[in-house]
Order: sequence, then structure tokens, then C-alpha cells
Amino acid sequence: MYDWIFATQDTWASAQDTASRFRTQALALGANGAKYDACLTDAASAAAIQRDLQTGAQMGVSGTPAFFADDWFLSGAQPITEFAKVIDKALQGIHPPPTPTPLPPNVAPYDTDPARPGRTYDGSPTLGAADARLVLISFEDFKCGYCAQHVREVEPTLRSKYVDAGQLRLVFKFFPIYAPKTAVAGLCAADQGKFWDFHDLLFGKQAEWNEGDNAALINYAKSLGLDEARFSQCLQDAPGQAQVESDYALGQQVGVRGTPYFLLLDIQAQTGTRIPGALPLEQFEQAIQDLLNPPTPTPAP
Repeated sequence: MYDWIFATQDTWASAQDTASRFRTQALALGANGAKYDACLTDAASAAAIQRDLQTGAQMGVSGTPAFFADDWFLSGAQPITEFAKVIDKALQGIHPPPTPTPLPPNVAPYDTDPARPGRTYDGSPTLGAADARLVLISFEDFKCGYCAQHVREVEPTLRSKYVDAGQLRLVFKFFPIYAPKTAVAGLCAADQGKFWDFHDLLFGKQAEWNEGDNAALINYAKSLGLDEARFSQCLQDAPGQAQVESDYALGQQVGVRGTPYFLLLDIQAQTGTRIPGALPLEQFEQAIQDLLNPPTPTPAP
């Protein structure tokens, strides 16, 4: 019955005789007609459905379909590859990270965390003054050629002209279309306070390393003075992978379809703009100036 309901959804969803169709199919499948009719009006059936609704709400389900593989939650009609990921983790005994501690009042996840220099409250690497008026959130992949172009041609000026002046703060989000394992390595470098050095090195030497080459990543880490054993262990740890996946999910939610992708936010005015792609420096500067110096509204006649 379950399979038939979903397979024929288009034919009965708008029909006037849905109940009759369901009953006919149930009988065709061998159901007892009297028991079927009694079940439809039985208060116990309605109570069972209500219990399911309450259980779903308690577990954080706000829409359908929604799935759990042990304690891993998967929301929406995801491809089989996403199911495979969470099932494999459940089979390995890996658990999702605990629910984050609620943020202090009037604090956003991308605000600088004073307890963790160089990180936001949600754990993202950040660069610049905590009280900068503008925040540029980037979604990038270390193996993305256009991201490397942005880092090479645009970001140096953004850092020297706006970040160093205290007007702009950078926040890096991982959207690893090509290099998910290397994204975890970026977080491992961040754990030792060297994310931006590691970031610059990976993009600068993009043609010299391959996704999954831990030896190359460890050598880069050593060249920056990172603790090799700690870095190597971090590459295998689950929390880094979970954060990368969380960033990726956030990117999908805000409409990221490719990298690089930017959200430029004006914290003071509570507004912002999207910048899709590796656009020229002039367009970034224009977007920054439009927020820093918005045009004065023309008075109504």
C-alpha cells in the first residue's frame, strides 16, 4: 500500500474519490474490508498519527521527508549519495557533533568569538577587526580555479585597503565541490592559528597538490610551523568533517551553486548584497562603497 500510494500520487492527489480509491486498492492487496473500515474511524489510529507528529516535532522535524540514521538527521529528498554518507557514519559508530551552545544575546554565528581568536562563534576562520562594520562571508573550495583567481587578484587589496583599516572582516566558509578532505585540513590549520597562512599556501600552490594527498598537506603544515602529530590526527577526526558538511549545507540553503560565492553584510545597517563568482576588484569595491556610503534618498516632492 505504501509503494502504491507514492507511485500513484499524481492520480489521486486531486481526485474527489480518494477514500474510495484507497479502499479499493487495500482490498486488491488482500486487506479485510471490515477491518479496514473500522481502522479508519478508530480513535487509536488517530492517536498513533498524533504521537508520530509529536515525536517528529521533538526531534526537530519541520518538514517532509525527514530521516534519521541512528542519531544522524537527513532533511529533504536527498540523493542516494547523501544517505550513504550518514549510513556509513552510523555504521562506523560516528556521532554528529553535539547541539551548539546557544549564542549570547544579540550575537550572530559569524561574529568573532573572543574565546577563540581567529574564529567565529560557529567555528569559521575569520580575519579582521571584530567590530568591523562590513563582513564578507565567502564560500570557497581550495581546488577551485576561480577561487584561486580571487585570492590572487582581489583579496590582497581587500585585506590591505579594508580589512587592515578595520572596515571589513573576512569569514571563510567551506564549500568543497572538489576537495572536501583538504577543507578539513584547513580547519586543522585553523585549530593551530594558521588558517590564513595555510589558505594562502594552498591557493598559491594549487597546481602542485592533489585532493587526498595527506603527505603534501602535512608538509605544507610543517613548513608553517604547525605541530605535525596534532595536524595529522586532526585530519582523521570527525568534528572537522562535520563542520565542513555544515558549511556546505549552509551554502546550499543560501543559494550557492558554485564557487567562489560571497555575502557582503553591513552589520550596522542590517543589510547586504550577494556577489556570485570571481568578479573584478572594482565590483567588490563598488559593493563595499555602496554599503559604507549609501546614496541619500531623494526627498519626496
